[in-house]
Amino acid sequence: MAGGFMGKYVVIDLSKKKTEVVELGEDFYKKYLSGYGLGASVLTERQKPGIDPLSPEAYLGFCSGLLTGTNTSFSGRVVMVGKSPLTGGWGDANAGGFISREIKRTGYDAVFFTGAAKKPVWVNITEDKIEFNDASDLWGKDNIETANTIKEELGDKRVQVASIGVSGEKLSLLSGVTTDDGRICARSGLGAVMGSKNLKAVAFRGKLKIPVADKEELKKITKSVLEGLRKSKGADRVTVKLMGFFSKVIARTGVTVPSTASTVKEIFKKYGTSGLNVFSGMTGDTPIKNWDGVGYTDYGYDRFMNINGDRILEDHKKRYSCQQCPLGCGAILKIKRGKFAGSDTHRPEYETWGAFGPFQLNDDYDSIMECNEMCNLAGIDTISTGVVLAFAAECFEKGIINEETTGGLKLGWGRSKEMVKLTEMIINREGFGDVLADGVKIAAEKIGNGAEEFAVHAGGQELPMHDSRLDPGFGIAYQCEPTPGRHTISCYLYASLFAVEKMLPEVKKAVKKAKGKVAKDVRRYHGTSLLMQLMNGCGICEFGPMTVYLPMIDYMNAVTGWNMSSAEYLKTAERILSLRKAFNVREGLVQADFKLHDRAVGKVPLQEGPLKGATIDIDGLQKEFFELMDWDMTTGGPTPQKMKELEIDSMFT
Repeated sequence: MAGGFMGKYVVIDLSKKKTEVVELGEDFYKKYLSGYGLGASVLTERQKPGIDPLSPEAYLGFCSGLLTGTNTSFSGRVVMVGKSPLTGGWGDANAGGFISREIKRTGYDAVFFTGAAKKPVWVNITEDKIEFNDASDLWGKDNIETANTIKEELGDKRVQVASIGVSGEKLSLLSGVTTDDGRICARSGLGAVMGSKNLKAVAFRGKLKIPVADKEELKKITKSVLEGLRKSKGADRVTVKLMGFFSKVIARTGVTVPSTASTVKEIFKKYGTSGLNVFSGMTGDTPIKNWDGVGYTDYGYDRFMNINGDRILEDHKKRYSCQQCPLGCGAILKIKRGKFAGSDTHRPEYETWGAFGPFQLNDDYDSIMECNEMCNLAGIDTISTGVVLAFAAECFEKGIINEETTGGLKLGWGRSKEMVKLTEMIINREGFGDVLADGVKIAAEKIGNGAEEFAVHAGGQELPMHDSRLDPGFGIAYQCEPTPGRHTISCYLYASLFAVEKMLPEVKKAVKKAKGKVAKDVRRYHGTSLLMQLMNGCGICEFGPMTVYLPMIDYMNAVTGWNMSSAEYLKTAERILSLRKAFNVREGLVQADFKLHDRAVGKVPLQEGPLKGATIDIDGLQKEFFELMDWDMTTGGPTPQKMKELEIDSMFT
């Protein structure tokens, strides 16, 4: 008996209010898994090339993971897919929580929407029915109000709701889709795709059992993983790797980085990703002042401490875990001051603290909390919002815009009140906020007068809070992957943290054969990128292998019953990665469209700070990576021979 998948997906046409159920055979799942592997296959096959991602003909998919809903640890991620209105190519975004399992319990591995409703709707999906409901009264409500209203109407608090807020309704290209009252599929602008369809929300509630081929073997593997996590062996290994990676930078700066926990596992359990706020800032991992700052010299050590993990714990209310997560890096905070005083909020992630904090030279704790809550309620990406705020601040500093442009706001570094106000304007597309609501690339085009110089992005996607000048692997990810400007795919550090050479023997062999440090590093990057295709096809959170050795191959075989080798799974991973890249080529994009901003590669090196003099040869790294993938340097996509080898060539004829 095969396990892990439900064997079908459904397409919901919002224009016609009709549904189509498509059944899939076991061979399909061996080729694409679930998650964004399934999503890439369906979008490529069903969506016409070249269409406007905000047109009714576009597709939007909610995809569960192959291992989600089984006894597999860290398997609760959901992946959303669609053509990105932000980049014009392949788009995906994922989130934790509990919605991925609920999708499968309704009997579908994925749910796709096409068409556009004439007026706002929300769709209720169970194992028995798919219902269309009037959402006119929900339009304009925030994500928490929307979810609560739907749960009350259905009389079931365990219903899982995915919704858009005001930003998605107003088609901001920075908008995402929110679940669990604040976990958001934030990147790629897929909230705008959902808004363009007049789809306010989707509710999932199912009771079907998810099949597992070998339950006893699965229990055995999970027991071993939990034991390893309990003993912290994996976390100790990770801590050594982490400190070793940054040791040279730490030594060069002479800064003592405070340690609040002895292992990465303990940091995540106690502080979540906010436990990295100080460490990343002091080592140069956090870009400063729109990528033009020099690190702690600009920002100040004491000011970093104002957003450290222990300070955040003062507002701590309770911890929580996502579905099937033994770690529990999430937390709810009680907001004590400001506009939302008295409200509960999800603890901001490291990316959010970085984007609204050091990236703006802002140390006002309360302003960061306020911006985070506004973004969660409105359903907008905190990374991109923070980046566009810094872009505006620098344009103001350079005299490209002024108070007349901004509607009276005097922008600048560390001006927290103006930052909060401009965030609100972006969310509501009010005044100058409307110019910024579609990201730095489009904003720079609208502003002109040389603003493009300060628009830091790759392919239209704002860069996250990890500096590629510190870890060149991030440079490869930002410029070379199908979704540009993303930090959750691969880098040199992840290759060590994930123990990719131990998990995938083929990677270890490839690294051993490589000549020179750069070649070895890129091969590790390559192996980690392929591993991430498997993880995103299975619904696995990357914090799993960061904190414990996670036997992915054993897990997949136990759940599915396939008994495939790691080499066979790597071929599946390569197929998924190349298919997503080929999608970009089909949409008329070429590799030059994804060029990484000069600041992110150190074209003009910083003159002081932890990254003093740091540069990366991004063109050389791209060439090395593309040769491993057999991708064309000009088009950016897989060669015809590679497409034939991976059996995806027929999808593009």
